[in-house]
Amino acid sequence: MPKVLGLNLVGVIVASVAFYFVGFLWYGLLFSEAWMNAEGLTAADAEGQSPIWMIGGFLITVLQVIGIGLVLKWKGAASLGEAATTALILWFFLALPFVHYAYLYLPAHSVTLLLIDASHLLVGWVVSAIVLSLIK
Repeated sequence: MPKVLGLNLVGVIVASVAFYFVGFLWYGLLFSEAWMNAEGLTAADAEGQSPIWMIGGFLITVLQVIGIGLVLKWKGAASLGEAATTALILWFFLALPFVHYAYLYLPAHSVTLLLIDASHLLVGWVVSAIVLSLIK
């Protein structure tokens, strides 16, 4: 099986697609209106975006999945539960503080935006870790 930094390439791709799908659910279906309102966007604003940005978003997702995979590998998280717990801990100490930057420094201080973005990363990181633990 092909590897990327010692990780199963198929696992990385499947986990990245799963994480990206979580983003589609979060920002496209479940919290679309709340997120757009919190960002101050209209449907017309969203329609005018170039699809090239979606490629960039997927690449960022792949980098996150590789990072999660490397930590799981280094930690030796063998079981599904260990992988999910590790992702939760990583999210708490890395992703959650990171998304707080926007909350603290942007003038709006939007709790809605913070909750949507943080929960997206939580679910995406845990789903990625689970997929990576299943496809080694």
